[in-house]
Amino acid sequence: FYFKSPMTAPGLYPEHDLFIQLMKLKNTLRELRGEELITHLGLDYYE
Repeated sequence: FYFKSPMTAPGLYPEHDLFIQLMKLKNTLRELRGEELITHLGLDYYE
């Protein structure tokens, strides 16, 4: 389950804060649609 056991790229720390997870989920969907991200995290999680 996405929020219970978050998956990350190798070397990145898994985030357990629900609000940050929700932001990452929204950014993942925005990345898939080719839209601009809505956070300061950058593209580290999408490469």
